[in-house]
Amino acid sequence: METRVQGGYYIWEAPGGTVVVHLQVDLVDRVLAEVMRGFGAVRKRGVEVGGLLIGTISESDPSVANGVTVVRVEDFEPVPCEYRRGPSYLLSEEDGAAFENAYQRWRPSVASEEYAVGYFRSHTREGLAMAAEDIELMDDYFPEPAHAALLIKPAGTKVSSASFFLREAGAFPLSAPHEFPFRRRELTGEDPPPHRSLDDRRRNSFEHVTSVVPAAHPEAAIEKPPELNYNLANPPAAAFRASWIWMPVSFVFLMLGLMLGFQVGLNLAGRNTPAVQDYTLALSVSKTGENLLVRWNPDAPLVRAADRGELEIEDRGLIKPVPLDRANLQNGSITVQRASPSVRFRLTVFPHGRLAATESVDWRQ
Repeated sequence: METRVQGGYYIWEAPGGTVVVHLQVDLVDRVLAEVMRGFGAVRKRGVEVGGLLIGTISESDPSVANGVTVVRVEDFEPVPCEYRRGPSYLLSEEDGAAFENAYQRWRPSVASEEYAVGYFRSHTREGLAMAAEDIELMDDYFPEPAHAALLIKPAGTKVSSASFFLREAGAFPLSAPHEFPFRRRELTGEDPPPHRSLDDRRRNSFEHVTSVVPAAHPEAAIEKPPELNYNLANPPAAAFRASWIWMPVSFVFLMLGLMLGFQVGLNLAGRNTPAVQDYTLALSVSKTGENLLVRWNPDAPLVRAADRGELEIEDRGLIKPVPLDRANLQNGSITVQRASPSVRFRLTVFPHGRLAATESVDWRQ
């Protein structure tokens, strides 16, 4: 069996099959990031993630021989799981409703060139084979012979692997018909395409920054005042006069602010105000094999007081938020498979529901 990359697609074909899958190589990076998010969410086997494969199905593709159906996988949509029955991707009634809603958005229609062509799931169990719930899901939503299921087996210290599953004489194979490395470097021999470095985008940022802001509007940016074009050699007369008018007024406001600040300081002195070091999350990142291990201090006061958090991963110019519940925060670490030699992480926790504590760290190879 021949496997190859052509025109930005990895071409997968089972022996003797009549369906060929063209998997967009760029999609491998993005799906793998989603898979590794679940794999590093909890210790041991992690949690499985899944969702829809988006693309097209064609029986007249000029790149293959006649009589062969081509499935092009161009995108994906994750469908969340509540994990009521453990770390496996087993959909509850609410999860099933979310899957149904996602499928309805991607049903084939004349209004959209792409549609749902199958289903994907990460596989953290033994072996690599479809489970009964996978087959049931495929039978309910993807009953056609060209509909594909993609199972991805994540690995922490080696390259992840995957395989497509398609019906053979109306039934899915009992084992993976053809596993392949699920990473761009092994598929193409190339690293992910270069992108503008993090330094270029954040020339004035610190390498490692911790901040505590009100949680009501954590995303609100402070607007800069318009830049003034002021010629020191020949200042406008009106501006010169206005400055003298405002100087006494500014002095009055300055003194008022100092008095108020002093009074607030006296009021806070008698309270149990946390020390400065209590605001650190001790965020760090280290390399483990081909992956990155992101750690924080689960015993930090802000982490212990938080009900939830979020780890934001910026890699190859893409920003991926990873939600963290209390159990994830207490785990103290998450494994991330990088796609580039420069990755930025930002951890945000929400203690007491009214504050958002944020800490950032950059990793460079």
